[in-house]
Amino acid sequence: MKSIIKHDSSTPPILRTLQRNGLARRYLFSALLIALIPLGLMAIVYDTQYVRAIEKVTESGTNAKLSGAVNLLKTFLQERAYELKGLADSPEVLEWLSSAEPDDEPSSMLLAQLRQQLDSPYIYGVVTKPTLFDEPQWHMTQGLLKDVSWRDLPVTSFAGSELLGPALPISDRPGWIVLRLNPAGFNPLPKAWIGLVIRLASFTEQIDDLTLPGFKVPVIIPPQKVLLNSLGNLEVSSYTSEKDIDSSEFIPGWHIRLLWLGDPLLGPLEFARYGLIFLAVGVALGVIVLSRHISTRLERQITPLIQGAERVASGDFDTPLDIKDGTAEIGYLSFALERMRLRLKRLVKRMVEVERRAILGQFSAGVAHEIRNPLATIKTTIQALSRKETDPKRQKLMEAVDNEIDRVNDVVQLLLDYARPRESKAGKVDVLNVVKAVKILADSVAYRNGVQLILIDHSTVFSFADSFQVRQIVMNLVMNAIQALDGIGGKVVVRIRQQGLSVYISIIDNGPGVSADHLSHLTEPFFTTKTNGTGLGLAICKQLAQANQGALRFQSASGEGLTVTLQLPLYLNNSSPE
Repeated sequence: MKSIIKHDSSTPPILRTLQRNGLARRYLFSALLIALIPLGLMAIVYDTQYVRAIEKVTESGTNAKLSGAVNLLKTFLQERAYELKGLADSPEVLEWLSSAEPDDEPSSMLLAQLRQQLDSPYIYGVVTKPTLFDEPQWHMTQGLLKDVSWRDLPVTSFAGSELLGPALPISDRPGWIVLRLNPAGFNPLPKAWIGLVIRLASFTEQIDDLTLPGFKVPVIIPPQKVLLNSLGNLEVSSYTSEKDIDSSEFIPGWHIRLLWLGDPLLGPLEFARYGLIFLAVGVALGVIVLSRHISTRLERQITPLIQGAERVASGDFDTPLDIKDGTAEIGYLSFALERMRLRLKRLVKRMVEVERRAILGQFSAGVAHEIRNPLATIKTTIQALSRKETDPKRQKLMEAVDNEIDRVNDVVQLLLDYARPRESKAGKVDVLNVVKAVKILADSVAYRNGVQLILIDHSTVFSFADSFQVRQIVMNLVMNAIQALDGIGGKVVVRIRQQGLSVYISIIDNGPGVSADHLSHLTEPFFTTKTNGTGLGLAICKQLAQANQGALRFQSASGEGLTVTLQLPLYLNNSSPE
């Protein structure tokens, strides 16, 4: 992922480390870990459990269960064979099978023995075939012989006996099989035998444990190749599957088949399985795309802040931060950085101002010491020579030198005033009186310069400031306005206004005005647009205004005059010097 922190070969190692630990990069990786690990684990667990479940219901343990079912079937027949053998060994049965004539009837004792077999829940009846009989005698409900020809039933050997049947069930007759035994053996052909008519349902229910509802149905396939379910009925379903499982033949021609029915049920599960996998992959891709989008957006919001901070670090306090719309946190951070830039700008400017003033104070002290004393001596000498001079031209020249000495003294005084301002002594100041006094002093100068000085009448208003310094500020501003109109004439308007807790004195001229480039530098020391100005007047005015808890504001456009407004605190009854 692209980092928002740029660096080159000169970048300190700590910044390279920060680059590797970028917030957007860590956010992306964290989001991927948080989202993908649970999804991956869930998909793996689900898939594993799904496979185990399928194995469990299909092949796992099936062979063992089939073997167990086969053993149950064999055991069931073996038990019936033991019962039949015990019956065949009875003397009455042996006598009946070996010596009975076709017209003979079984003795009561023999019938009693045969009826005892009917007490078993697995037995429908007993069938005997004496040697001299052509047809066997069925000792059971005759309805069970409906549509059955015993000679057509398949015969299979089982443990020294024979299994006759099954007689397949029909709608009004259940199915059955005959387990028959000849006490003398069946070879070459049985002439006499006795058999048990066994309920087919009792035989087939031995496979009932193989049933898994919805997935597997066990059936027994006899020599007739039909399907007999665990209830002894014909299974009418013709559904076959590759997953059907056949056991080995437990009796010649007999085997068990497990019919697989799970495909229709597992189909939706397979679909859900692959759907879950695709969903996990889709969610992962969605998380990646979303994280990429968020990180890109985060980068777009943070990059301007980094660039702005680097500009501030390099000393550029004038270029504002490029604040874009973003999240609340980034927005708060942006405005906090912008406030920090503005405060640093003011702090640095104030420190530069203090340093400049300190240097100027040292310079002014040196100038005052090195220049003012010699000037005072020169001024005294010139004045003495002027009084003795009789030549009018020389006397006028000396007066000019005397005036220049005063002008130099004024410049030195301005330097001293700016570098070492007098501490203000705030008190109740009648602003209207101060302005009127200034107007009286400036009227003559305005008249000489062809300027009309106008004072807008206002009711008495008081400010809480140093009266002398307020007068100095207003005088300086009015004289600047008059000098701006020197040679072109015009008018200077002085307006007093009270608003809120402040008093405003505005000096408005209709002169050439000040360009926007110069407007912000008017109060800087030694900045002037006059050919003979010192550039200290407005700087001192601003300094005095701030000393009186006031401010100076300039409004102008080139060619539309200049408006300078002095703001002073309003005098209140509870105002007192600090």
